[in-house]
Amino acid sequence: MTMIEIERKYLLKSLPAEIQGGMPILQGYLAHDEHMEVRIRQYGNKHYLTVKEGVGLKRRETEVEISPEQFQALWPSTEGRRLEKVRSLIDHGAFRVEVDRYVGELEPLLVAEVEFSSVEESERFEKPDYFGQEVTEIEAYKNLSLAIHGIPDGPSLEYQIGALPFLFRGGRLHLVIVTNSAQSRWIIPKGQPETDMPRQDVAVMEAMEEAGVIGSCLPKLRMLCHLKGEKALYIYPLKVTTVLKKWPEMEWRKRAVLPVHKALKMISDPDLSQCIQRLTSRLLV
Repeated sequence: MTMIEIERKYLLKSLPAEIQGGMPILQGYLAHDEHMEVRIRQYGNKHYLTVKEGVGLKRRETEVEISPEQFQALWPSTEGRRLEKVRSLIDHGAFRVEVDRYVGELEPLLVAEVEFSSVEESERFEKPDYFGQEVTEIEAYKNLSLAIHGIPDGPSLEYQIGALPFLFRGGRLHLVIVTNSAQSRWIIPKGQPETDMPRQDVAVMEAMEEAGVIGSCLPKLRMLCHLKGEKALYIYPLKVTTVLKKWPEMEWRKRAVLPVHKALKMISDPDLSQCIQRLTSRLLV
């Protein structure tokens, strides 16, 4: 099937509240040049080969369904040009919004795409509040570029880094949690990424400054948590070796060292609490 695709793409500030579930997409590119790309895609249990021609808002797209065996035969040829994401569909007025949550090396990228019947219709589109910067014409945010080069550098992609300090007392797992600076709710230590520091080092720094604990992050263990209305949050478990009596932010934060079940009840954000619960279950394996 051949069609003219008129599509606008946006980064998301946060996930909309109505997002439920989603369909996994596995995508790889067989060939490309300045004006054309050839890709294969597994969308749920269906498989497609697609040719896209042109650049910008309006492109020509030809797509045919292929068998799972054909997909598997072609997949090795996409090595180095692959991506994974989960797609959810939600309505915004008369428009259908495709929300893509990228996984793997492209976390925590969130993108929304909207298709239109005409260029004029696309120009009249009023984006919802959870949409951020439009990236339709930005090469670095095209799926082909993401598959080859990964997440682009720059301020457009926003996330935070959190630490989940833990220790064992009496054979039981305990968590170290803190209040926000206004002391109005309980959270975990977190902060902004630093351009010259690895994420795990930022987590160690935030844990010391906000919670007054010293330790090290567990290798190859993290969780990405999407909080409604907030930036995506990478959480790194941090094994505590020292609990300080004095620390940089002790004057405007409270600290608590609690068994897991009590700490989870104290955490104010239910989404954050669920993420922590899933992560602590991996610490006990």
